[in-house]
Amino acid sequence: MKSIYVKMVSIYTILVTIGFLLFGFILNNLVEYYFIQQKQNQLLNEAEKISSSFALWYVTGIVDRDRFRFEMNFLEDYLNASIIMINKNANIVLQSDRLINLKPEFIKKTRDIIFSSNIVSKRTTPIGSSEEHYVVGYPVIVNNQVIAGLLLTTSINQISKTLDIFNRIVWVITLFEIVLVLIITYILTQKITLPIKKLALVSRKVAEGDFNQIIDVKITSEDEIGELIKSFNYMTEKLKNLEYMRRSFIANVSHELRSPLTSIRGFLEGILDGTIPEAKHEYYLSIIKEETIKLNNLINQLLELSRLEWGKINLNISQFKLHSLVAEELISFEKRIEEKNLYIDFNIDEKLVVLGDRELIGRVIHNLIDNAIKYNKKDGSIIFSCEVIDKQAFISIEDTGVGIPDEMQKFIWERFYKVDESRSLENGVGLGLSIVKEIIKLHNQNIWVESKVGYGTKFTFTLNTQ
Repeated sequence: MKSIYVKMVSIYTILVTIGFLLFGFILNNLVEYYFIQQKQNQLLNEAEKISSSFALWYVTGIVDRDRFRFEMNFLEDYLNASIIMINKNANIVLQSDRLINLKPEFIKKTRDIIFSSNIVSKRTTPIGSSEEHYVVGYPVIVNNQVIAGLLLTTSINQISKTLDIFNRIVWVITLFEIVLVLIITYILTQKITLPIKKLALVSRKVAEGDFNQIIDVKITSEDEIGELIKSFNYMTEKLKNLEYMRRSFIANVSHELRSPLTSIRGFLEGILDGTIPEAKHEYYLSIIKEETIKLNNLINQLLELSRLEWGKINLNISQFKLHSLVAEELISFEKRIEEKNLYIDFNIDEKLVVLGDRELIGRVIHNLIDNAIKYNKKDGSIIFSCEVIDKQAFISIEDTGVGIPDEMQKFIWERFYKVDESRSLENGVGLGLSIVKEIIKLHNQNIWVESKVGYGTKFTFTLNTQ
């Protein structure tokens, strides 16, 4: 299996190589065109000057042959180009010292163009030469008639040599860039692949049940890799907490189940073998009944939470009066409220109608009232309030109890979580708020908690009013 590093290096190397080859090809053609254009312009300018001066003077007899030839040789050295004068028969009348043997058919075609009062700019390969030459042809005009033609011929070899040097420089730069890209790619891919490799290693350990694993790679960026590592560490933390709560739940439930089951078994054996006298049978049977009710409540809570989490419950949405529902739930806690001498502050409009599954919302209110009583102080208060904003009811149940520490508030919705680990099965196993959260989630509503240690806790959830 190819690593990300190999793939990225291969891709970048291929792209950079293709890019530089394409760039070099285009640049080579542009530079070649530029040099040739420069040379062409130079030759044309000089050809125009020669045709309007020395060539004209020679044709009209103002300067003699030797003088004109001297000037031609001087310009030949200056321009690095051979100078030829031809007549209308395509014969060479005069030529500078540097002999260039142009093909007769090329001279004739060039003659035809020049004597038509046109300028020639062509490439050709002279006889006996392997080098390509650039030829500029210019007419010599007297009294509006072409009486001769000038051919300035220069080798393109010098331009080719310059281009060869240029190409070598481009290749050296290309190789340097490829090496540089490989180094940069290595550094970048190491930053990417190191966390991924660590993630793969840690993931295998997490899959084996070791939830103490976190990725300690330093995250210096807020990119996708950084977010992935943060999300993974968050996931392992959640799994670790869940595993801790699961083990605590198993230990607590196992203990709490063992105690009533041991009592039930002992009482039943005592009744059956006659150890417990018949007069006390009814008393011990009532204890057995209470213990079985507790066990049944625990099993029902587990089944209810399971159905909620798997979406096995169909909502029966209807309109109902919130005041009536809360009052009904409060009545079921009347005895416990009296035992703690709690003051009930009831501030819910009797006419307020909300939308939801009445039975499930009743379960939410029941669980929240149960917590408000359970963790309240003696002679404390429970405050019920509701505020409607933009057709949404904000329902609050607040107590004056012990409160929840800030660091624990984010865990209270987790299954089996208990702020007070010493609570027994009689007081719950940490499923009530999980059930509340799932019911509110099924209604596409929100619930949150506000709490301060020593002052109390306030739960608020929302429901639509229409």
